[in-house]
Amino acid sequence: MARTIEFTKDALILHLTGLTSAAALKQRVEIPYSDIMNVSIDDFKLSMFQIRVGTSIADIREGRFLIGDRWCFISYEDHKDVVILELNNHKFGKVVFQIENPLEIKELILERLLKKTM
Repeated sequence: MARTIEFTKDALILHLTGLTSAAALKQRVEIPYSDIMNVSIDDFKLSMFQIRVGTSIADIREGRFLIGDRWCFISYEDHKDVVILELNNHKFGKVVFQIENPLEIKELILERLLKKTM
């Protein structure tokens, strides 16, 4: 898979490799747990005409996209069942990515968030 998640003590790191990294113009996005307001799995269809820095071909979205007045980082080849992180105090308003086992990844993120609030 061209995307992997690393869980560190204080942050989640989304790693991009290969063509995914080239298309997104980025190799990693680091997100402190304290910046994550919400985690969900949903469809996230985005117009290919959205203002962007990256790639938008067919259903592929890779890179930074301007949604409303906030830049969001998006990385998927299929808009269905992607992980959506809503962020606060981060350079991105949202980080949206496709990954194997999205439900498992969501649960792992929620576990980390719960540990940080204890």
